[in-house]
Amino acid sequence: MLENPAIFAAAVFLACISSVNGASASSRPAAGAGEIRAVWEQSGKGLYPGDWPRTFRMLKANGVTDIFVNVGGIEFAHYASRILPRSMTARTIGDQLTACLAASRGTGIRVHAWLFCFNATRATPEQRSAFAKKGWYLKDPAGGTLTYLDPSNPDLRWTLLKAVDELARTYPVAGIHLDFVRWYERLAVAEATPAVVKRFRSEVKTPSIRALCGWRARKVATFLSAARTRIKAVNPSIWFTVAVLGKYPSCVDSVGQDWKSWLDAGLVDYIVPMNYTDDSSKYASFIAVQAHPKAHARRTISGIGVTANNLHLSARQVRWQVLSARKAGLAGVAFFDLDAELIKTLPFVVRP
Repeated sequence: MLENPAIFAAAVFLACISSVNGASASSRPAAGAGEIRAVWEQSGKGLYPGDWPRTFRMLKANGVTDIFVNVGGIEFAHYASRILPRSMTARTIGDQLTACLAASRGTGIRVHAWLFCFNATRATPEQRSAFAKKGWYLKDPAGGTLTYLDPSNPDLRWTLLKAVDELARTYPVAGIHLDFVRWYERLAVAEATPAVVKRFRSEVKTPSIRALCGWRARKVATFLSAARTRIKAVNPSIWFTVAVLGKYPSCVDSVGQDWKSWLDAGLVDYIVPMNYTDDSSKYASFIAVQAHPKAHARRTISGIGVTANNLHLSARQVRWQVLSARKAGLAGVAFFDLDAELIKTLPFVVRP
């Protein structure tokens, strides 16, 4: 008789998922020694606010290698920034990036500073007013103001680049991870924003919808190029990673993310496609494109939306997605996001 019923239950569960999609454990590809197993940490405070060491003990115990910790955006900073406004979290419980880095020492887990770029969902009314006066917001066709910001606005781009530079110079992070480096999904928004139209027409001799799509993609690419230059000038070993939409090539025209060309040009070290779906065939189609050619596969970390976009993936589903990414030869996986539900799932899906 087993002394610990919980251990027995876990053993039964693991035996059940070992035949995911009909494959035996011995027939599945094993994790490589350098496989990346990351988590996005959205709160910026760790799983246990005020106790980063406990968060890292949990991550290490479950084989996590990297953490993308949300440190800020144009409207907030959970660290001691001189560029971005400090958040209530930073003002009340301290510099979270410093605390996170301190707790990571000796664990072998790499810390990446996760920065939101062209979106400002957390802006206060005062900030919204200030951003509007600066012309940072995109407009919808009805004239309303979106939370999405204008990637072509020079002042906004400069401010974000200064924040990237500050992070690279001030904190010993393993990487800088950018998010929302994209346009709003509807092309009509760009056409409805007067400042965008003015810049586009001043830079493109023959305006057209196709030209607008290409121009938007170039604006994103040049921003990434500038960010990479700043990061690598400080320390070439700092990883530069970007969260992207997973469906290619539709993301080029829809949000200006031509991530295959980024990889070809060496603009980023890794892309992290948000392959958020509970549809196995759709997930497989995403990673099939991301894994070709092999050089791209080695620079792709598949984002798995355990609880993203109202998803609630089972441990069996998450395990299958991990194994599929591994079989495709991707560099690793990243789980969204670090919460109680993910903690319950990690013991069954992360370990090789």
